[in-house]
Amino acid sequence: MPWPTHDEDGFGPEDAVGLTGVSRETLARVRAYLGVLDAWRERINLIGPGEGRHLWRRHVLDSLQLIEQISSDDLAVVDLGAGAGFPGLVIACALVERPGASVTLVEKSVRKSEFLQAAIDTVGLPARVLNVRIEDAPRQQYDLLTARALAPLPKLLGYGYAWLKPSGKALLMKGRDTASELVEARKSWTFDLSERASLSSPEGHVLKVSSIKPRRA
Repeated sequence: MPWPTHDEDGFGPEDAVGLTGVSRETLARVRAYLGVLDAWRERINLIGPGEGRHLWRRHVLDSLQLIEQISSDDLAVVDLGAGAGFPGLVIACALVERPGASVTLVEKSVRKSEFLQAAIDTVGLPARVLNVRIEDAPRQQYDLLTARALAPLPKLLGYGYAWLKPSGKALLMKGRDTASELVEARKSWTFDLSERASLSSPEGHVLKVSSIKPRRA
């Protein structure tokens, strides 16, 4: 069964565009990517069977809200634990319109990596897949890092320290435990932080973190 055109509460693609201001061309690419996801989701475990009920708000809007925080200087983007492509492939759908920008999708699962590459090839996205463990030392460092539902904040900051350029920043999507995770993270790391409420969930937060350094004993 194909994805519903709208979520069960009526939220749909036009609402996502209205809240984020992305272009119609970006939306068209997102739709094409979702078509690939739809074709693959029964072959491998990419997204839960009930997620179509809130696909546009919980997954698409959740990803699109990051676009406005990606500056023109953030050309090399890395998405850790890319999975089904949220937010990495959605970001790539928007960055088609930014010359020189590209997204690297880091995913340890071979089958999920095959899906990600199929979506990149089908839609024509400025992205590539690295089928490696996140803990493996990166060959290059990036301007911007994204991660969604991946790990507690102290661990994410360790990834950021390894994968980001010294001038880089991370956009991290966190939930109801954000405050306690920040307390724990500050025990091991120093960093600059700005925080805003998520557009997709009343319990969600989007953290922009930069100047990540280990706290010295």
